[in-house]
Amino acid sequence: MAPQLPPFATLAIGSFPFDDPSRALDLMGANLDIPAAPQMVRLDPYEDMLLGATSGIPFLAVDPDTRAISVPAAGREEALASFYEKFYAGDLSFLARGPRSSLGFDAFGERARRDAKFGPFFLKTQVVGPLTFGQSVRVEGAFFLVDDPTLQEAAAAALGGKIAHEASLIRDWGRSPVAFLDEPGLSGYGSAFSTLSAERVLGTLRAATAAARSLGPLLVGVHVCGNTDWGLLAQADVDVVNCDAWGYMESVSLYPKELRAFLERGGYLAWGVIPSQGFEESLTPAILAGRLKAGFELLGRRGLEPELLAQRALVASSCGLGSLSAPVAQKILELSPRVQEELLNLYPSAVG
Repeated sequence: MAPQLPPFATLAIGSFPFDDPSRALDLMGANLDIPAAPQMVRLDPYEDMLLGATSGIPFLAVDPDTRAISVPAAGREEALASFYEKFYAGDLSFLARGPRSSLGFDAFGERARRDAKFGPFFLKTQVVGPLTFGQSVRVEGAFFLVDDPTLQEAAAAALGGKIAHEASLIRDWGRSPVAFLDEPGLSGYGSAFSTLSAERVLGTLRAATAAARSLGPLLVGVHVCGNTDWGLLAQADVDVVNCDAWGYMESVSLYPKELRAFLERGGYLAWGVIPSQGFEESLTPAILAGRLKAGFELLGRRGLEPELLAQRALVASSCGLGSLSAPVAQKILELSPRVQEELLNLYPSAVG
């Protein structure tokens, strides 16, 4: 069983704009309760969450010129059979990151092994979610991977297996793992442009989380930058739902019943209250904490007690920092513990 996270624990989504992993690790170690394996997107295209997820999955191909990911028709059945043979053998190290996609993760592991204070209790990793991945990978022909149930199931198993492998490494380093499925593709769920059903969303996420838990205990989260059906995600087999509380608090508050059930069964809501897009120097810790407090009060008027929200709350930026300038990313990381302090002063009973 995974241990409990403290109220208002601080974490990061994972992507960073720095040109040196050490800088990201130093800033996270100084400011976050749950440092993340840094995706160093400025160093190599394969540090990107999509390209970085392709390693070890035999039914995928990457075009070296366009960097497009596809499922070739030739040899597809044999590749799927090869994948499942390895997957069910139980050694998931074949899904480890490739050399070009592990620049940040390797430095992360070295820091964790060398410095017992890095963390020191929890470490986070992340992989692209299976639905976003499925919406981004072409199957040779005219459709996407998400439209093929057999391939989508295999992709969910593979991405969950990647998490399981990295979580086992984090346990070996003496920390408790937290791992996120990053699902920006779900920001359009429920719109006229999405063909996904609720059953497909929940089934695919559950397949990935089952694979993620296959080697041992961990906390599994799902992150969506943008708006989505938060009530639906609260019904998935995840421990953390990460939302953009700066831009979409009103939308999140539409699901008090589902969120209550999620929190009461032990879930956490990671509130992206520090905006990664549109960040302004005038945003003080008091303003950001006040924004979340107003959201808690809105949910309170809809029947969900702010005290329960505070007890199961985590603090994050609204999205990854990889597209920002390095100075802005640093300021956001340094704001995190100050926002946490403001929130703990507002909700002292959360830690009582």
